[in-house]
Amino acid sequence: MATGVLVIGAANFDIKGRMLHPPVLMSSNASAMRTSFGGVARNIAENLARLGMPVTLITAVGDDYAGENILESAAEIGIDTSRALVVENEVTGTYFAALDEQGDLYLGLDDLRVLRHLTPEYLRTHREAFRSCDLVALDMNLSEAALREAIHLVREYGKPLCVDPTSAMLASRLRPYLSLINIVTPNLTEAEELLRCAPIRSPAEALQAARQLVAAGVQIAVITQAERGACYATAVESGHFPALRVNIVDTTGAGDALTAMMIFGYLNNMPISDALQLGVRAAALTLRSTETVAPELSLDRLYGLSEDALANNTLA
Repeated sequence: MATGVLVIGAANFDIKGRMLHPPVLMSSNASAMRTSFGGVARNIAENLARLGMPVTLITAVGDDYAGENILESAAEIGIDTSRALVVENEVTGTYFAALDEQGDLYLGLDDLRVLRHLTPEYLRTHREAFRSCDLVALDMNLSEAALREAIHLVREYGKPLCVDPTSAMLASRLRPYLSLINIVTPNLTEAEELLRCAPIRSPAEALQAARQLVAAGVQIAVITQAERGACYATAVESGHFPALRVNIVDTTGAGDALTAMMIFGYLNNMPISDALQLGVRAAALTLRSTETVAPELSLDRLYGLSEDALANNTLA
């Protein structure tokens, strides 16, 4: 019997600072600081759990306070963390985000060395999770060997695969596997790396890039374009949806919310265009939240969102 989504990748302790003035290099910058739990895989898993979908998270954390709290919080939300690896004498993954005064990422630093313990052997010991799930979602923080093994197990059990390219630096590692992917959700710089193409400067160029990813073998390609919205392509259709107006608090996690909605729509047989519209709304809800995943996320909230309410920060 299928048991929802298996998500594999990073679960981090996030430290985020939003600068109170334009960034000044080589200097201390006055900022509003806060902490939260993050990691692309963990964020996707939380979004899915808040939508009521069964989800299992395979990740690695250290045997420290941060790792304990990440797993406890995930379990309270409804994520199955029984297959997560707790590594003795290791530090839980940490992500530091310096956000500019508009809330956009200015510089990100991460220490994800703990994920090297997610070896091919460890994944093979949990092959039952691959066999019994409905879909596997990966982030690109896995080692090359672990990524290769995860995709091997996905193919062995004939499961749909969703991949978040995670960063421009990591996205290029995905090129050999494009023909094996059902859903891929890059942003503009990640799409440029996947396609080895010139900078994508317009929605029309982004739409063409999505079609090129489909031509390379991807079943559903979604390219996020920040304030310009998102576009998608399949073998039979394509389209673009503008972003909703919103007072941005923090851009961290918005793309992960959209990825989660694409997975939710795929598994619930929603038209791709409908799933992406909900994904754009989920991203907007996340942008106005101080948390990496909007705590109020639900299908009812997404369907009931008003663009004016988002823009004016008047959500109940």
